[in-house]
Amino acid sequence: MVSARSFLVAFRFSHKEAFVVEFSHQKIRIYEKKNAEDFSDATPSVSGNSYTVTTSANDYFVDHGAIGISDDANNYWSLSNEDDEVTTLTSPYNYNDLWDDEEMCFKLQTIQHGNVLYIFSENYPIKMLKHYQDTGWALEELELLGGPFDAMNSTATTLTASGVSGTISLTSDSDVFCSDDVGRLVRLRGYDGSEKVWATGVSVTNGDIFVSDNKYYSALNSGTCGSKKPVHTEGIRSDGGVRWSYLHDGCGVVKISSYTSARSVGASVLKRLPEAVENGTVYWELGLIHAGENYPKSGAFFRNRFAFLINTKKGPMVCLSKSGDYNNFADFEFGESTAESAITVPVINTEFNEGKWLFAGDVLFVGTGAAEFYIDSISATSAMANDNVKISEISRVGSKAIMPVKVGAHILFADRYGLSLRDLSYNYYNEGYDQVDISILGKHLFCSRIVAIAYQETPDKILWCLTGDGTVAAMTFSAEQEVACLSRHDFSGMVESIAVIPNFSLGHDELWLEVKRVIKNKTLRTVEYLEEGMPVLLPMSVYKTDDLKAREDMTKDYVQKHARYLDGAVLYVRSSTDNREVVMGLSHLEGEKVKIFADGEVREDQLVINGRVRIKKTDNMVLVGKEILSQYMPQAIYLNDENGSGIGVQQRINHVVLMLYLTGGGKIGEESSNLLPIYYRAGDEKMGTVQELFSGVKEILFNGSTDMEGKPSQILIENTSPLPMNILAIVPYMD
Repeated sequence: MVSARSFLVAFRFSHKEAFVVEFSHQKIRIYEKKNAEDFSDATPSVSGNSYTVTTSANDYFVDHGAIGISDDANNYWSLSNEDDEVTTLTSPYNYNDLWDDEEMCFKLQTIQHGNVLYIFSENYPIKMLKHYQDTGWALEELELLGGPFDAMNSTATTLTASGVSGTISLTSDSDVFCSDDVGRLVRLRGYDGSEKVWATGVSVTNGDIFVSDNKYYSALNSGTCGSKKPVHTEGIRSDGGVRWSYLHDGCGVVKISSYTSARSVGASVLKRLPEAVENGTVYWELGLIHAGENYPKSGAFFRNRFAFLINTKKGPMVCLSKSGDYNNFADFEFGESTAESAITVPVINTEFNEGKWLFAGDVLFVGTGAAEFYIDSISATSAMANDNVKISEISRVGSKAIMPVKVGAHILFADRYGLSLRDLSYNYYNEGYDQVDISILGKHLFCSRIVAIAYQETPDKILWCLTGDGTVAAMTFSAEQEVACLSRHDFSGMVESIAVIPNFSLGHDELWLEVKRVIKNKTLRTVEYLEEGMPVLLPMSVYKTDDLKAREDMTKDYVQKHARYLDGAVLYVRSSTDNREVVMGLSHLEGEKVKIFADGEVREDQLVINGRVRIKKTDNMVLVGKEILSQYMPQAIYLNDENGSGIGVQQRINHVVLMLYLTGGGKIGEESSNLLPIYYRAGDEKMGTVQELFSGVKEILFNGSTDMEGKPSQILIENTSPLPMNILAIVPYMD
């Protein structure tokens, strides 16, 4: 078995019900998070190579469940918590199908439409992960009908069919087929020259074949053509003089079912063949999708069509289904192409192009390794069709194979190297689409390259960017506020995959992560989720209070007990009959020093021994986990004076005023080696009680040094406490 990174994908069934889908080595696991539980008694038991975790205890900021753990042997630690469900399915994808070591990104791409997750891999046909509310989950293959097809044969090679319906054989007068063609479509057209063109007044003999609007009809009686032109596509109709039976539209489609040799295959007729192909035809087209080349790379739903991007030997192509018929890729039916017919658009560029992603906005965006394009109608007054479609180049930045995300009217994607984030949006000045580098002030955070992105709308509009070194960069992006700022987030392990799903009960979107840790020389991977440190929702008992001062005090008390800033944490909530003095379920932090946050009070650090730590019998709510180091260093500070900007002038910070909100931790100084703690307890306040969170203005003496070379003054603020630190303003005073 293989122990390797997994691919996390969000599945949003509704705004109240969401899942995280984990693609691992030959398995798919679906996590559903429901109710808050006490996970502190989770104890893994070992029997041979199987592991069982009796409750889900290893979540990040855990007070809600849903976790999977795998070790070096790819053993899976399952859940038996009835409120948090994990569904496991067998998957065709192995590790080599999931992760690209060279490109440093995932090979799978997914899109969701209703209750179906479409899965794209260049090594497999398109798969559908379907969620049935009553019967669970199923992984199925998407069957494409009617196309798409490669270019028409331009050689003298003839294909001959042994029949026009049912199971037939196809033979060729030269080498055409290979064993990978099993399952491939073939479209054949036949012309024998004996057909007559329907026209009013033409004499007809019973059994004659006539053509009308590219449709073939057989006369059922002798006579003279009437005035009603036959246009029907099934059954029998009269033109007023002759009764006509519909035959076909001049072509038929077969699906290769068996391989005999390079010149002979067996096939099943999907659409009736014209009789002429029994005598051989040079007018044939092979299906674009087959096992011998790449399967579709990416997909999108656009203007009531299902579209996919496929890399062929001739370059990338975008194929769009018939309008409203998502698995039908017939580019014409009954002898004609209409506005509803399928469309194929080649992606042509002067450089070698490799398709990377497809994304639907108000136009259909296409990302390749060399450039970005969009597909749209030529005329906005008519529906998109084969004669009303265009592809235009936007830029030549080049894209990485990471699905973009949409934030309002903005499409955000990673450049071809994974070293920057770009914003695709409409430029009204240029009357076209343009791209802007929105990460230009934080490129140092992407030195190890972006490998995945996920967007969290609520509460803070954050685009999470997973990087190659296992850290996560967060971009707060709000176009309307002209905000695009980056910060770095380190974890106690190496993050390998991310996804975001909504959590309706808590009122915010949730970031899920797969984290790799090495415990006692053994690799463990956990699926975890990141809770908001500050509670987003308050209980009714708080916000229903009429007394504003009482509401402020209750808010402060609630936040102090429920704000959680620990890594890989486990939450224990004592029941009325529970008198234990240990918190268990900490095997993922075995041997690590952890912080203990009990009923809003920070306790002495402990080492995790045998997966547990000690607590008091009186502790009701205990959070145990590794400390999180939060640091903030503003830009270099210069104080303007009457002589100019202050740059190059000797200056020193003598005190700092901080405007704080619900804060209980923090240190401040010029550098990490000489930080001073910030104290919030008043001098006359009673000792031995839990210190309340502080909101207001705090003046702090700052023993800043005077730099004789005129270098700028610097401030470093740090917090490793489980308590929050919310800084609204920093005001330095200098001399």
